[in-house]
Amino acid sequence: MVYELDLNDRAFEAIMNQSKRVEIRANTGNYHYDKMKPGELIEFTNSVNRKIVCKVKEINHYDTVEELLMLEGTKYTTSSTNKYQEAVGRIYDLNGYKEAIKKMGVYAIHIQYLYELTDIWNELYKKCKEVLNRRTISDSVEAGGVAAAILTKKGHIYTGVCIDTACSLGFCAERNAIGNMITNGEEEITKLVCIGSHNDNIMMPCGACRELMLQLSDNNKGMQILTNLEDKSIVCLEDLMPKWWK
Repeated sequence: MVYELDLNDRAFEAIMNQSKRVEIRANTGNYHYDKMKPGELIEFTNSVNRKIVCKVKEINHYDTVEELLMLEGTKYTTSSTNKYQEAVGRIYDLNGYKEAIKKMGVYAIHIQYLYELTDIWNELYKKCKEVLNRRTISDSVEAGGVAAAILTKKGHIYTGVCIDTACSLGFCAERNAIGNMITNGEEEITKLVCIGSHNDNIMMPCGACRELMLQLSDNNKGMQILTNLEDKSIVCLEDLMPKWWK
């Protein structure tokens, strides 16, 4: 599940620069945080509609804000002050929080910043760059000359690099990333970026990779593949596979 939550700009920036790693929430709206689970995603939106995606790492429940701050501290939980009493007052002053906390307590949601959704093509390109590293593994194997990053329907990003062998046992970066995705229980892809080690140029998936992505899910027909980072031009997978056999 992906939770869609609004967030003030100060806290939004603090999460992006990782000076805030715990989000404090009370059950005042549509979500009941006692049902939130580690591994689920939160999509935070700020006042100018920028969006970031974070992974839930841990959820702790407390009866009071005082108890939460006493045990969690203020360093990574608040973005406006590190002073204990001031932090207590500001949390209780949030709309509806005092009443909600009195009834159901308060939650400290430990989060991990993943990426900015509003700049997803650059984020995927950056993820490719992080793993792109052409290298010789043995006298028969080279790897890392091409890197791929895929964004799934559930909002996760998976990466992979190519493996080239002397007797055709290797595979493409896209299929490596797809293997990571399948290992984690997913099969639907929404976006793909692939780059090569030569000037970090944008590359297109080969026919075998296109075929695999189509066979994984009919919904992958509409997935977007980046063709140019500068102008963010894309092509859909189904446009690369006209008159598909299936």
